Amino acid sequence: MLGLVGESGEVAEKFKKWVRDLDSDESRIDRADIAKELGDVLWYVAVLADYLDLSLNDIATANLAKLASRQGRGVLGGSDDNR
Repeated sequence: MLGLVGESGEVAEKFKKWVRDLDSDESRIDRADIAKELGDVLWYVAVLADYLDLSLNDIATANLAKLASRQGRGVLGGSDDNR
């Protein structure tokens, strides 16, 4: 779990520097560098799911259904987990 948080923070740090130093110029995003960090995030997500005996496919399918439901009900925005 701590690895996931750390790697997610590294992704956020890359974007912070992109905003701060590169004026949010999309043409200057280092996509290869971001891809490496996202790979690390994905690794930790997979390890955590495996540890908890959860299927990434089931998690993704349920999440897509949840978001489709929210979109259909017009409640994609907001902060309540059960909207």
